[in-house]
Amino acid sequence: MIDPGKHTTLQSALVVPLEGLNGVVGVLAMYQANRDAFTPDHLRILLAVASKVALSVENALKYQQAESSATTDYLTGLPNARSLFMHLAQEVARCRRMKTSLAVMVCDIDGFKQINDSFGHLEGDKLLREFTTRLKDVCRGYDYVARMGGDEFVITAPGLTADAAKEKAERLNQAAIDSGKHVCGREVITLSVGMAFCPEDGFDVERLLSEADRRMYSMKQVHHAAAAARDTKTAGATAN
Repeated sequence: MIDPGKHTTLQSALVVPLEGLNGVVGVLAMYQANRDAFTPDHLRILLAVASKVALSVENALKYQQAESSATTDYLTGLPNARSLFMHLAQEVARCRRMKTSLAVMVCDIDGFKQINDSFGHLEGDKLLREFTTRLKDVCRGYDYVARMGGDEFVITAPGLTADAAKEKAERLNQAAIDSGKHVCGREVITLSVGMAFCPEDGFDVERLLSEADRRMYSMKQVHHAAAAARDTKTAGATAN
């Protein structure tokens, strides 16, 4: 029995491929309710316009890809620094207009250089992709996660309080630790996170990023000092 919901009255179809310079980019199709509705002349006309349509589609796809590559980090698929600045400017303007708040979190991986030196850049790239996945899992759906470059990431989190941001920073650090374990088999990295808040730290995009970056480096110095103390303690125990 024919399902009326899936039944169609179309009885004729004429379809030609849209062949661009790099292969097929789509198809051009015509349909008619009558049986045997299309003639060789219809096919000739369709073939004549198909090449022009294919070129237009191919150019549109290339433009879309170029636009995407200009705003997306190739390795992680995250928005890049250019996208971040545009988005952050919009968020700050919204905060000023709506009198809402925004947390800006600058994250830098501790020990990443040693990963590249000890395991190679391919493993380093693998670790960045693994961390990106875990990073997005920690963030909310409406948080904005971007890669500034290297091993530095930025999160903009609307409405996130200082206490909630500290708790998120702890989970982000654990995500980094777990990424290192997954890729390298042991704890090899941690994460330093610096935070700035709008409107408390102002409405200037560069100031917010600079303040969060400064606080991140203060945290990184604490982590380095703690790591050095652990290494000294381990060396002393080994010597004894």
